[in-house]
Amino acid sequence: MILVLASQRDPGAAALVAGWAGARLLTPADLSLPGWTLVAGPSSRTGRAPGRGIADGEGFTDDGVRCLVSLLAGVEPGDLSWIAEEHRDYVATEMTAFLGHWLATLEGRCLVAPSHASLAGPRPPTAVWAAAADLPMTGGAQPVTPAVVTVVGGEVFRVAGEGPAPSSEVRRHLVRMAVSHGVPLLSAVVDLGGRDALPRLHAVLPAPLARTEPVRAAIRQLVDRTVPRLVGEPVREEVAS
Repeated sequence: MILVLASQRDPGAAALVAGWAGARLLTPADLSLPGWTLVAGPSSRTGRAPGRGIADGEGFTDDGVRCLVSLLAGVEPGDLSWIAEEHRDYVATEMTAFLGHWLATLEGRCLVAPSHASLAGPRPPTAVWAAAADLPMTGGAQPVTPAVVTVVGGEVFRVAGEGPAPSSEVRRHLVRMAVSHGVPLLSAVVDLGGRDALPRLHAVLPAPLARTEPVRAAIRQLVDRTVPRLVGEPVREEVAS
């Protein structure tokens, strides 16, 4: 089973799961349903009792999760419309902490390992990302020609913004940035500049965006290639004809 962790307000996440055999969407709404059990110790027979959770309103066990793709940096109060408004900040914080601990129990089956700052991956300062990309920063100035891009493995897709798509050179810089941090999936805002301006990195977003079908198709393909390594399955070799 592939789990996609995302806000129920993220239409790209729902579209990513739709038509993806074996994939299920896990949202903050699922955390409010009964049936969650964290790993608390070994069982009498297998060494460790599997945890249990809820995704798409249905139960699963942790040992059935082959890969988790996180499109969620953290639970936001706006994700919790069924919670009394005065309690949403607190509940969102507690849900984020719970998810952070639970993701750690998956032991490397996350496509991108969570960090203390985001359930979707590392969040170093923009200057660190820019240095890895070998790109200048906007330095807090508003981008002249902003483009929002998502890096998936070795590919870069524009998902929002103005002007032309990033050049092949800019795409290479962004892939280098992602590889340097061991992150195969991330989204960033790049200022493509004007006619005489150099491209600049404005920000790396807290969680990746899967707003377009080419991005979603690339994520599915990336997971298909990555799952055997994550779960220790033999990698099938493709033989050229």
